[in-house]
Amino acid sequence: MADDTYPWSGDFNDLNPDDQRAVAQLVVRGKAVDGTVDDLFARLRRTRCVALIREKDGDRIVAAAAWKRPGAAYRQSKFKEASAPIAGFEAAPELGYVVRAADMQGRQLSSDLIDAIVQHITEPTFATTSSNTIRNHLERAGFERVGCDFPGNNGMLSLWTITPGPALSFMPGIL
Repeated sequence: MADDTYPWSGDFNDLNPDDQRAVAQLVVRGKAVDGTVDDLFARLRRTRCVALIREKDGDRIVAAAAWKRPGAAYRQSKFKEASAPIAGFEAAPELGYVVRAADMQGRQLSSDLIDAIVQHITEPTFATTSSNTIRNHLERAGFERVGCDFPGNNGMLSLWTITPGPALSFMPGIL
């Protein structure tokens, strides 16, 4: 991450109203979703968490991603379009809305956002993308590409999944 930015992740509802609007505007401007800023608020309020990157000077939100709760029909359609089995992902959340401000292109912020969301993932999760950059970041973060590519609004989409392994706990004196 650049020295002039810093990360934050947590509950979207913990953000102040101006920051909530800034995140929604960034997602809409980044074309990560169809619709208006006001349409997006309800979906963002239901997310499991959001990850943000802010500029130190001015505190502007310059990048965002979310671990979201998509509807069952949407989830099923993505697995069907990819010709991938949905078993184990019937109720899976989605890593999505990975966006950055236009003036922040080339700063590799999407990698930091994906890493921040992955730190919160505790159950099988999926993602879709048409971006080669995001594909590379997802693979590096432990996601696996499944099924075949399928048409999306902004190009050919690929489907990615991750199933976290059991957490290991180490107790003193126990090997």
